[in-house]
Amino acid sequence: MLELLQAGGTHGVAELAEQLAVDERTVRRYIEHLRDLDIPVEGTRGRYGGYRLARHYRMPPLMLTDEEALAVVWALLLTERGQSGPGPASALAVDSAAAKVRRVLPAPLGHRIGAVVETVDFTTSGKGDHDDETASDSVAAVLLPLAEAARERRPVAFGYRARHGRAAQRFVQPHGVVAHHGRLYLTGFDVTRQAMRTFRLDRIAGVRLLEGTFAVPADADPVQQVIGPLAPSPQLHDVSFRIRANIAHVRSLIPETLASVTPANPSTDETASWVRVFLRAERLEWVAGTLAMLGSPFVIEHPQELREVVSTLGQRLITAAGAADDDGTAPVDTGVVTPGRNRS
Repeated sequence: MLELLQAGGTHGVAELAEQLAVDERTVRRYIEHLRDLDIPVEGTRGRYGGYRLARHYRMPPLMLTDEEALAVVWALLLTERGQSGPGPASALAVDSAAAKVRRVLPAPLGHRIGAVVETVDFTTSGKGDHDDETASDSVAAVLLPLAEAARERRPVAFGYRARHGRAAQRFVQPHGVVAHHGRLYLTGFDVTRQAMRTFRLDRIAGVRLLEGTFAVPADADPVQQVIGPLAPSPQLHDVSFRIRANIAHVRSLIPETLASVTPANPSTDETASWVRVFLRAERLEWVAGTLAMLGSPFVIEHPQELREVVSTLGQRLITAAGAADDDGTAPVDTGVVTPGRNRS
């Protein structure tokens, strides 16, 4: 009823009853309900009489919960930035709609929603890998204060549950929030560990804004930090290798947040193509083990130390397989290939 009256003009009782699929007595009861809510609905008599909202009446602030308001603006952001495919409205219309929604929200919520609009970045596609976890109000509850902190350059503290399940308190200078492949990530400087870090929002709880402000480095790039290789660090090894496998196979063991994977020599047969992988790793043993699990021919480009680690791992696996063969069991294929040679 209120939506019909907001469209403007005078609406007859019969017209309202037809559009609402109720009888005229129910229409009059609805009118009394609106008046009980202090919404000034005027009645006019005569042949063309009916009901209308009082002139110059302005609706009160839009009554949405924090999560509902975030859902509305988030949908508009996805449309504007092409994350849900080409939409029916122009970018100007989407911007206008988002601005109108924000204007009628209560001021504190509107301020936080504005921070989301200004600080959240999207990667090139919102479509991609999703897991079984679904969005919850807990993600909305941490996104709003984190976006506000990133915009105002305020440090934050929060509890973070790492992959192994243990939770710890983190103190972070937030640089930005990135939506990537169905997940939300916070990037920033971890004060405790004195290093750049990326955090999944669904693992964050209990966000607190701390006193003071900080300066964001000029070269900070939240999107690149999420989708690119790990940031440079004295403790990390620069690793580059070519492997005869398609990108999807490589990604099954090396996620997009850890390495860049690009075609090395494009081929008409995608399954036979070589790709080049670049990453930064703390432990070369992990890289060697991953190469073995990929089970495809590869050539190590650098560093030299990785060749030695792979060779050592290969000898250990061959020794283990030989010991099994002594018991009458056939040797296993380790999947490790000596750099520069083809598999037999």
